[in-house]
Amino acid sequence: MNKFLKIIVSFLIISFIASCKQSIRSDVMRFHQLPMPSGEKIMIVPLNSANSGSIEFANYATLVGNALGGLGYLPSNGEAPDLIVELDYGVDDGQKIVRSSPSSFGYLGYAGHFRSYYNPWFPFGNRYSYRGGYSPLYYGGYYGDHYGPLGMVARERVYTRYTRYLKLVIKPNQDGSQNLYEGEAKSIGRNNRLHDVMPYMVEAIFTNFPGESGFTEQIIVDVPESS
Repeated sequence: MNKFLKIIVSFLIISFIASCKQSIRSDVMRFHQLPMPSGEKIMIVPLNSANSGSIEFANYATLVGNALGGLGYLPSNGEAPDLIVELDYGVDDGQKIVRSSPSSFGYLGYAGHFRSYYNPWFPFGNRYSYRGGYSPLYYGGYYGDHYGPLGMVARERVYTRYTRYLKLVIKPNQDGSQNLYEGEAKSIGRNNRLHDVMPYMVEAIFTNFPGESGFTEQIIVDVPESS
């Protein structure tokens, strides 16, 4: 194998491995006028009152609190907080996605009778096929107990795509105060289990925190391979 061919093969292998690597992509939007942290005490509360007392909320609040702690904020621990952090999250009902891809050439099997189907790879149809449907263009294909015309078959892949979101609002602990930070991370994927993806969305929303106000940034967080 010459040197050039080795380089091509190595590139293909690396590209294949990279394509198999899982990651969570989140679009993070931020609006803020948040000063640099200087040891302010925070308390995390649900933005949606329906999450009050929720164990799930407590788990996600811990993730957010740990991230804020790494930036220099402190938990209020029962004292009056300087800042209130409102947290919300959710996932939609999903959208069905259908993708088609060509398969290989081959004979199509039949159960002993003339059967019609639509094949997009053969654009010319036969209006007189069984039950009035369309058949592909035949080149002397044999119809017996097991064989149909030689052709390319389109395969369909169906899956559901979900939109997950995480919202954060930070404001002073004063009545009528103006928000200091409003941020939202949205990600799209096939997993609708929030507890699986929430750690990566929290990491995304705190990447480059607080970020440039008024802009949306795409953050990609790699998912470690399961052991």
